[in-house]
Amino acid sequence: MPTKLAEIQQMNQIPTYVVEVVANRQIAPRMRRVTVGGEDLARFQPKGPDQFLYLLLPPPGMDELTVDTEFTWTGFRRMPKEQRPVGAYYTVRHHRPDQNEIDLDMVLHESHDPDRGHAARWASEASPGDPLALWGPRICYEPGDSVTDVYAFVDETGLPAACCLAESLPKGRRAHLFIEVDGPEDELPVPASEAVTVTWLHREGRAPGSTDLLESCAQQLAAPDPVTTYVYGGAESRAMKAIRKYVRRNWKLPKEAVSLVPYWRRDDSD
Repeated sequence: MPTKLAEIQQMNQIPTYVVEVVANRQIAPRMRRVTVGGEDLARFQPKGPDQFLYLLLPPPGMDELTVDTEFTWTGFRRMPKEQRPVGAYYTVRHHRPDQNEIDLDMVLHESHDPDRGHAARWASEASPGDPLALWGPRICYEPGDSVTDVYAFVDETGLPAACCLAESLPKGRRAHLFIEVDGPEDELPVPASEAVTVTWLHREGRAPGSTDLLESCAQQLAAPDPVTTYVYGGAESRAMKAIRKYVRRNWKLPKEAVSLVPYWRRDDSD
């Protein structure tokens, strides 16, 4: 196991890119696609279909970026609190290396936590030319060579990763996507192929993170072959915890075959 110092050193080696907003448009009632770009992205190295970046935004009340390409979390802790950038993690939906652009699909959600809510407010208001920095990318999706079937359980926050996963399936692998959104109007186009099946789950007005739709869906599925199965997810913390417990116990999946990421936590969560 790596030591804490080794982990810090590894984190400090992850690059930061200084970019600006190129475009911002609504693609669903609760989702905006923010396109960012700049010459700094010429050195961007993709990692995988679920690659995610931490957006470093100007602090609340400021228009100027307070970090540059030398950013590290060690340096962040030394910054005055009022100078620290605020942000959140988002999946790279599209990367266009020929144009040095990246699309980020950002859910517009309300939060009582001012730091978490800041990124959503920024997404709704960002205009071309607005500065930001991107730290990353990193990945959590790493199926082994023996995997033939991927089961993905996501809500709106994990939908971009699920779409990227479907687009990048190697030959001989299938993807079974279970996607929770509020209603049909929130469904985004998922890359279609014979290897991809999509099941949409609708909350129908219930608050995000308040249902057991994803967990119940997993429980209703027949247990697949644990040798050839990989389970991935990105959604509210409690849903991911419940599904992880179920597939580890009932599907007999080894730890390395399960990557269920708590993308966010409902405000009343423990």
